[in-house]
Amino acid sequence: MSSQHRATNGLKLLLKDTDQFAQVQAAWRFLNNDNVSTEALFKPILETLSTEIESQCSKYVLAMTDWSHIDYKHHDSKKELITENRKENTVKKGLDLQTTLAVSDVTGEPISPIAHNLKTSKKFYSTYDDTIKLGTTHLEELAQRAEWIANNLQTDKKIVHIVDRESDSVAFMRDLEKQDALFLLRVKKSSKLYLPKEKIAIKQGELADKLPLGTKVQEMKYRKKNVSIYVNECDVEVRRDATKFIFQKNGKKKLQKTSGDAIQARFVVERLVDENQKVVAEWLLVTNILDKSVTAETLATWYYYRWKIESYFKLLKSSGFNMEEWQQREPSALFRRLLVVSYSCVLVWKIANDTSANAKKIREFLVSLSGRLVQKDKEFTHPALLAGLENYIQMLDLMSMFSREELLDMKQELVKIMGMDI
Repeated sequence: MSSQHRATNGLKLLLKDTDQFAQVQAAWRFLNNDNVSTEALFKPILETLSTEIESQCSKYVLAMTDWSHIDYKHHDSKKELITENRKENTVKKGLDLQTTLAVSDVTGEPISPIAHNLKTSKKFYSTYDDTIKLGTTHLEELAQRAEWIANNLQTDKKIVHIVDRESDSVAFMRDLEKQDALFLLRVKKSSKLYLPKEKIAIKQGELADKLPLGTKVQEMKYRKKNVSIYVNECDVEVRRDATKFIFQKNGKKKLQKTSGDAIQARFVVERLVDENQKVVAEWLLVTNILDKSVTAETLATWYYYRWKIESYFKLLKSSGFNMEEWQQREPSALFRRLLVVSYSCVLVWKIANDTSANAKKIREFLVSLSGRLVQKDKEFTHPALLAGLENYIQMLDLMSMFSREELLDMKQELVKIMGMDI
């Protein structure tokens, strides 16, 4: 019996009759239709997201944000590429993708993209605001995006914005504070915090050195090494001035400082320690989540989940959809294709996380259909599921165009052409 026959019942129950699969298939067909707006393509994702948040999250939604350069330096025909001259006469040429991904606070598994921006040399293509100005910095735009998410994400869960080290900006923290938005940000060693008990300002790196390892959270693999996560914390305030460079009429830059209210916060040090008790990685975090029922161990685990958005970019760029090889010339077409891919990712994550017998059959079917090899100790990989899903959708489109008899006739013709007997 073929893998397709074995999976038939599961496919009917979990794929063909689900809204998500119907949306993926419909989006696929509208990929090259200029009359279909970005808003129309992305709206079903937001509707699905709200439903999935209710089932996959407990009290919080983890909103992971990151930026990724899409390299098109070998695609001279593409329009609106951003070109930057780098050191050693190298050229950075491509587009900038900016994504916020919803992740479960319980399992750490991705749920769905919340927002996408694609920045070109001429404009922002966005799922939430087409009027973003080109001169807007990453963090200025992210503050605007956080406000939009708070107003448009239909959930009663609290949203926690988790961002990497670029987010160590007092202005950004204050922007989120004004919105009553929660954040968990990785910060730099050189920036300063204020210790209210000692009444001193201290560099974050020096403060981290003063804190012992603390509590062991869990064990994990890090760069092929077995490591343990340890975490410690203390109460702090963010009091320093916000700084920003402004351009003067003579073309020179001037550093402008702006004071503001102190931010009550927690400073969290997360360390990865190997079997020889050597610290192989250290992450310094600042959060305005003052509720101590959200423990430092929980915060450390949430930040550890942040790598899921990097895995998402990897799916897009190399091990799944090969975005850097897409042939669309117009950025608008590239962006529409990205939204179709987003549908596929949402559905694949749902299939991957489903514990039912039907889902297991579907995973076997899609891996078989993908033609990809999977390690013996793994049931599946996300790239294999994505490749299988893409092939399955193409098969369904083909079957809608030709009858079973026509397909069998074409098989016989191919056999004759190749001179084979079956």
